[in-house]
Amino acid sequence: MGKLTIICQKPPIVGYAPLKRAKVACMEPITSKELSETLGITVARISQLKTEGRFDGCFTVQRNRILWDKDKAIRAYKDGNPMVGLSERVSSADMEIPSFNESKAKSEHFRAELARLEFETKEEELVEASRVEREAFTVARSVRDALNTIPDRVSNQLAAESDPVIIHQYLSEEIRKVLERLTNA
Repeated sequence: MGKLTIICQKPPIVGYAPLKRAKVACMEPITSKELSETLGITVARISQLKTEGRFDGCFTVQRNRILWDKDKAIRAYKDGNPMVGLSERVSSADMEIPSFNESKAKSEHFRAELARLEFETKEEELVEASRVEREAFTVARSVRDALNTIPDRVSNQLAAESDPVIIHQYLSEEIRKVLERLTNA
């Protein structure tokens, strides 16, 4: 499409001379379909973003047709989407399709990896994450319970003691005993 020049004329204000017609900067008008192809999104998504106000000032309406200022619309879309431009879409025509032999080799490689994982699982070199979490929780609970019993066992003996060195030795010995019991269990 050709260039479109927008002519603005404001009504005269009382006491001031009327303004003459002024030419506004030229824009390259495109249709919603052309804009959707440029941005790589659907026409429906463009309409949705327009309704949200993301494209305010980027379009004009002429006889039930929306004409977009291409540069402004692209800028508005990129400003509102920080992820735009990080990974550009590649059309299927531009994609490099591997040969049959390359595809077959990749397929065999992944089959071998799956077989290796299955073998290691059966040999118990690999364990399910849920099983590890369950075991870790059980161990942590038993450590907590064992450490929580120390005050009940030693409180009477330490109540009579006033020497900090003896209290420290006694507590250290009790904690060591609990941890040894857990290690041997």
